[in-house]
Amino acid sequence: MLDITMWVNMILVFVMALLQMALTFGVPLGEYALGGMNKILPIKMRFVSALCSSLFVIVGLSYLQLASKTYLLFNATFIDILLIVYTIFLVLAIISNGFLTKSKKEKYVMTPLSIIGFISSLYFMFNK
Repeated sequence: MLDITMWVNMILVFVMALLQMALTFGVPLGEYALGGMNKILPIKMRFVSALCSSLFVIVGLSYLQLASKTYLLFNATFIDILLIVYTIFLVLAIISNGFLTKSKKEKYVMTPLSIIGFISSLYFMFNK
């Protein structure tokens, strides 16, 4: 079960990284992220999206390193801290996507993904 949670999180994180990268390049999916107020992100928000994409890639590589049980880039302490911060981020994502956003697309797509990611991340953290 532990391997499944790592793979679920890794896939979710890389999907989020791809979404953010697409938003960075102007793909009209802005209603699913960053408040959902813009179909195509303005230039200033594209920088935020690029930063988010980079962070998601780092988290995804951490899960990949854990799932493959090989050393790719990060030491164990860095990964532990990163995954705790990412899990806290998911709590904030659940709150903002589920209760604060005015975008129905963001609410109904991103909230369930954040909940799945949070539960599997929590399961992983307490059972590794």
